[in-house]
Amino acid sequence: GAGGRARAGRRAAADPPGAARGSPGGGGMSSMPLSYPWQMPQWQQLAGLHEGQRFPHALLLGGPSGIGKLQFGRALLCSLLCEHPKNFLACGECHSCQLYQSGSHPDIRELCPEEGKRQIGVDQVRALQQFTSQSAYREGGRKLVLIHPAEAMNPYTANALLKTLEEPAGDTVLVLLSHSPSQLLATIRSRCVQLTFPLPEHNSALKWLQNQLGQTEDAEALLRESGGRPLAAQQLYESDGLSQWRGQDAALAEVVEGKKTVLQLADSWQDREVPDVLEWWLNRLAALIKHLSAGQPLDARWQAYTSMALPAVYLQYEQALNLRATLLRGAALNKRLVLEKLLLDWFDAFYGRAPSRAY
Repeated sequence: GAGGRARAGRRAAADPPGAARGSPGGGGMSSMPLSYPWQMPQWQQLAGLHEGQRFPHALLLGGPSGIGKLQFGRALLCSLLCEHPKNFLACGECHSCQLYQSGSHPDIRELCPEEGKRQIGVDQVRALQQFTSQSAYREGGRKLVLIHPAEAMNPYTANALLKTLEEPAGDTVLVLLSHSPSQLLATIRSRCVQLTFPLPEHNSALKWLQNQLGQTEDAEALLRESGGRPLAAQQLYESDGLSQWRGQDAALAEVVEGKKTVLQLADSWQDREVPDVLEWWLNRLAALIKHLSAGQPLDARWQAYTSMALPAVYLQYEQALNLRATLLRGAALNKRLVLEKLLLDWFDAFYGRAPSRAY
């Protein structure tokens, strides 16, 4: 059912199937994580640093969600673990690669929010300090850490990580993934070499998506609705999110048409998760900004908002980004109040009124 598709979609976005087909070099074993075709420039850049023995001890991979940064990070760590890499690709056959495939390599750690939580705990980072202080399992090997998403660290957790970033023990490499690097502490960003991941080129993303979905006719629409992010489009497909997003567009229009009040709309969305609503909301605001600033096409359901001033839309977009960052840090917010404010602020801006109360 739809719930099963939603769970499958979340798994796909985190660890998508078929990623091996997008390997930088087209080689390697299919069971090893490999990056996507649109990530070739970033992969080649890091391969050059590694070949020149200038690989940094801390990397920050930044870019939109849903474009494959997690898969890239895992592929990178595999290459650094491998005893016999070929063209900076893990061989998939050595002892280190076999340990990774079995999930038991002692020199690698992933830090992400624990089950049922939205933030990375300070105890997780303290355990990481102990891990990095130990010698690597393989002589001459590295201790490798993948932290995702980095914005799930609150200020206390981020400050606890600073010591490890400043003085990594031995040959340690830390890779941080962020959907919004500007939300991170400046002290975290300054201690990392930053690598930016833009949206993939449209045809490359579409070809991959069609391959994953079996040439569905919805691939183009899914990619457009997901703001050009192919993994997000795959998740939208798996969760049947396209129809839900369009339903939310229609419900918003009912307020403009006077068929429903803002509070009635907020009340009707109580069965939705705020992060899911925000995903749709940020996508729609980004599309409106591109239309107002560059004349890009806009869905007919949002034509009613084209009279709004661009700065007002930017402000709503920034507030939604900040709300998402607050939720990622684990803040416990009242769903009803959050949705009410989100919608009240939007229609206040639409009708030129002063904004409502803060979150």
